Amino acid sequence: MGLIISRLAEEIKPSATLSLKDEVGSLEKEYGFKILDLTAGQPDTGPTEDVLQALWEGGKLHKYGPVQGDPELRGILSEVINREIGVRYEPQDIAITVGVKSGIDILMKVLLEPGENAGIMAPFWVTYPEAVRLAHGIPCFVESDGALKPDPARLRKEVEDRNIKVLLYSSPSNPSGVVYTEDELEEIAKIVKEKSIWVISDEIYGACVFYGRKHRSILSIEGMRSNAILVDGPSKRFGVPGWRLGYVAGPREVIKALTKLQGHINSGASRPEQYAMRVAYTSEKARGATEHMRQRYERNADIFVNGLNQIYGISCIKPEGAFYAFPSIKKLFGAKYEFAGKEYPIKTSVDFRNFLLRKAQVAAVEGAPFGMEGYIRFSLATNEETIVNALGNIKGAVGELA
Repeated sequence: MGLIISRLAEEIKPSATLSLKDEVGSLEKEYGFKILDLTAGQPDTGPTEDVLQALWEGGKLHKYGPVQGDPELRGILSEVINREIGVRYEPQDIAITVGVKSGIDILMKVLLEPGENAGIMAPFWVTYPEAVRLAHGIPCFVESDGALKPDPARLRKEVEDRNIKVLLYSSPSNPSGVVYTEDELEEIAKIVKEKSIWVISDEIYGACVFYGRKHRSILSIEGMRSNAILVDGPSKRFGVPGWRLGYVAGPREVIKALTKLQGHINSGASRPEQYAMRVAYTSEKARGATEHMRQRYERNADIFVNGLNQIYGISCIKPEGAFYAFPSIKKLFGAKYEFAGKEYPIKTSVDFRNFLLRKAQVAAVEGAPFGMEGYIRFSLATNEETIVNALGNIKGAVGELA
């Protein structure tokens, strides 16, 4: 028998949000046009000078540090969590992870036995189901209502019918930009407590909320301390996704278990970057940069979504946070277009993604990996000129299609 890799490695899907880069580059090279890239879920600006200076200084920390993370940074995060969502977690209740992805990955290994079910609220970030599968769990998808909001009745039925042990969602949502209301979180919390299950709240976009809305967390609801786990990090608010830092806050026994596993998986997060994050979370300059970024992306959302909703066959809810637009394009299914001498039908969100690449020179991510076939995700984390140009290209291409 020849050498083979594991079935798990074969079955795990590549990240849809990261795998388009090669295709974009290939089209640009072959046909000589420039594609406007609205795929990346990362800010278009980086850290402030004081944070970069701290990273340079932190380079002196070249030996292993505490697996749970820098104690001083965990103390700062304790204050940040208390200030922003109104709940106090001691530094011992917080672990620094190698990005939010690693935090979720290890959490699934801590909370799930092989074959147990994890509920994932749709639409969802593409990594959620794969993180469940990597822990040998079974992802169970909970459909949203027509406005991409939580559906408590459907959630309760899914939890009961599938014997769900862990529930996972993001708010503000990637990909939809939906922000869960206090009432919606109360309904979710009620089910979580009644059924005695875990809930993981991904709040990585909590600093990017629009139109005067306030970010709410399920962790702040009375009685949720024993069931709820927070995952968050600096990548979106400070423009440092490439630094691969995140954190987890929750019940101490969960944090202890996560730290034990992390010691074997990656030995803990980068010490220089943790040192720099001490400055980021306490810097007025960094806080001001985050607010400026939030205002720009709110304006981008206004321009782009208002424009999309004027295009035949496209319908988009207005995002209340994060930095994405997630329109329905189902009404355009069945259309056809020509490119390079061939005719192509549009039957799926992948087909529509390819149509945009070829005819509008705009790159976006198909909706299926987010649990929503018939939708497509645009990242608005760019400059206003790119947003306006992309919108014009899409309008022109769809106008020909219609």
